[in-house]
Amino acid sequence: MTALDESIVGSVLALCTQTPGARRGAGPMSWRSELKQLRRCGFSRVDLLDSWLPFAQLTASEIDDLGSILAELGLTAPCLGTSRRSVIDPELGEENLEYTVKILEVAHRLRLRKVGVGFHPALIDVQRESAQFWEHAGPADDRTDENWDIAARRLAVVCDAAANLDIDVNIELYEDSLLCTSDDATRLMAAVDRTNFGVNPDLGNLVRSVTPLRESWLDTFRGCLPHMTYWHLKNYTRSTLAAGGPFAVAPTALGDGAIDYRLAVKEALKAGYTGPMVVEHYGGDALWMQERSAEYLRRLVDELRNDEREEQQ
Repeated sequence: MTALDESIVGSVLALCTQTPGARRGAGPMSWRSELKQLRRCGFSRVDLLDSWLPFAQLTASEIDDLGSILAELGLTAPCLGTSRRSVIDPELGEENLEYTVKILEVAHRLRLRKVGVGFHPALIDVQRESAQFWEHAGPADDRTDENWDIAARRLAVVCDAAANLDIDVNIELYEDSLLCTSDDATRLMAAVDRTNFGVNPDLGNLVRSVTPLRESWLDTFRGCLPHMTYWHLKNYTRSTLAAGGPFAVAPTALGDGAIDYRLAVKEALKAGYTGPMVVEHYGGDALWMQERSAEYLRRLVDELRNDEREEQQ
């Protein structure tokens, strides 16, 4: 296995129920069957998300069973991510903070070194009832100084608890949240001020928004690069139907959408990024799309590294 193979990570997002009416099993036998599908797609590393399993509700024995299944299949997990558990949720922020600390303990038991968080709001009714939740705008974060202070204090609590377990924390960009621009990333990093805290510039979360973009994806990415410690990669087509919207958005493989990943990956490598690159996808046969995107990414990174070596000769 090459270092390149290890840097490209598959996501359990492809194992989540994405089609209304679909059913999935539960328990270790189901977990093994689902994870085996990612292994067959060529992934040796897998990004774990609590939208796949309710990690905070698992018993110690169940967590150990999952660890054994990962080892049996030859899979390693670089990170355990949370979804829609924002620590600045107006009603559930304190509860979500406690939940995030529990997730740290689960990650530690699984011997993981990274945990992912975000300001993703809970889905509203119209989003849950839609085939694609992003077709409807969710609640936007309060961007007052008071809310920034709350975010910094609570994330500092998470980072300090994580440091005691030798875990790094990364926070994911999300549309219309407190973290959705390059300036937001700079401000949040300075406010939290922890060495085990970094940014996950998931550009796809922004490009798929049905609200106008606050800045170009490239400006956002460049501003995040100095703070980038983890990276979710997915792509969407985005068409403006009229000035200021609405916008027509559809998920695609990495090489097909509005984000130029050849440019993004080139800039990331030039900046010295060597961390995981997690391919994600929503809709349709998500496993196939992740496999297709991973092959694109392997070829692209190999080409860019060869170009760099030739330039140095």
